[in-house]
Amino acid sequence: MSRSIYVNSKVTSKNVNSKVTGKNVNSKVTFSRLNVSKKAPSGAPLGKLPNHEPTSDSKASGDSRDLRYKRQSIVSRLLPDSRTANCLKHVVSDKVTILKSKEFGKCHYSGLMTCGSVWTCPVCAAKISEKRKIELKSAVDEHTLSGGSVLLVTFTHSHKREESLQSLLDRQSKATQWFYRHRTYKELKQRYMKRGRVRALEVNYGHANGWHPHMHELWFLDVNLHDYSIIRSEIFNLWLKACSRFDLGLPSEKHGVDVRGGEDAANYVSKFGTEDAWGIESELTKANIKKGRNGSRSPFQLLDDYEEGDKQSAALFVEYVKAFKGKRQLIWSRGLKAQFELDDLTDKEVADLKDDKAEIVISISYPDWELIRRPRRVRSSISSLPGNDSRLLVLQLAENGGSAAVNMFLKGLK
Repeated sequence: MSRSIYVNSKVTSKNVNSKVTGKNVNSKVTFSRLNVSKKAPSGAPLGKLPNHEPTSDSKASGDSRDLRYKRQSIVSRLLPDSRTANCLKHVVSDKVTILKSKEFGKCHYSGLMTCGSVWTCPVCAAKISEKRKIELKSAVDEHTLSGGSVLLVTFTHSHKREESLQSLLDRQSKATQWFYRHRTYKELKQRYMKRGRVRALEVNYGHANGWHPHMHELWFLDVNLHDYSIIRSEIFNLWLKACSRFDLGLPSEKHGVDVRGGEDAANYVSKFGTEDAWGIESELTKANIKKGRNGSRSPFQLLDDYEEGDKQSAALFVEYVKAFKGKRQLIWSRGLKAQFELDDLTDKEVADLKDDKAEIVISISYPDWELIRRPRRVRSSISSLPGNDSRLLVLQLAENGGSAAVNMFLKGLK
């Protein structure tokens, strides 16, 4: 069944003295309302994850594993008292076990502490974001198969180099809460039959304009829109007011709000150029491996620059860690996960998940593990060795030569 509705929306703004002005225009939008059932056409329950979901950090896509371990070692030096400094180093069992995935042929450790931080740990972030991506893909696929649609909505605002990240985040949070409590948003939600949303928080740092925190959201609708211009104008007008109210830099009409449908998501994420297979769910969950644009850098890229001798990058990363402590990267609106029958696991619980299909390669005693994690003060001839210990090298040896290769390496360390 198709129908047309008329909406009033303010589409013109002038960023003068933090005042929001605009002209009311009558615009027509046509959409089709589709029946949404609790079952996909195939009869499969909504939100059931595939049996092959990865749980080891070795499967997580994105930056190479050696770079993730190298960056983790850098964090350990910068933040020696953090949980990340002991992640995949501190033994929490009577022995350390190396397991090999039967499906992917990659090895990972068991019996070690994990920090479960998407903000400070490149290794945990890769594993957690891979799991979150699978959850999102499951929800998106089932919702669209049931006749609904998913929009990718991006919120941003202007910012200055002298503004601290903590201050920007505080004001952005207040503006966001005001936005979603406003009656205009509630009317919009009802009109477009919005079922729920998933929000991801992301930040980059640019030399010219400093910290750039912004949000990506997936909006699950029970209708299919044929034109996004009207809903974008309505969202932008309210977001402009929210930013003005809480002294955020006013967003430009061109870039302040971006609204795209699932069919256009590939174009939106192509700017990163790191994974050809990314869909809209990856735009939300892969913030930890995104490359900065136009001179901007992601937090983990700051670690790379620090390793090259840039001390300011170290200070910026520490500021980022303090500002993001306790925040959630991905937030589902209340009840949305339950609609898709998805488990509500914390990041730490995801980091601790085990691969049921993995087989034991070798068990390592505590004294031998101390040799493996001991800082190496000589340059290795193996180019993939990432930094100051042998943890990744041992995984690579286990993958290619099994227990014999690991034992031979351990013998050489003694």
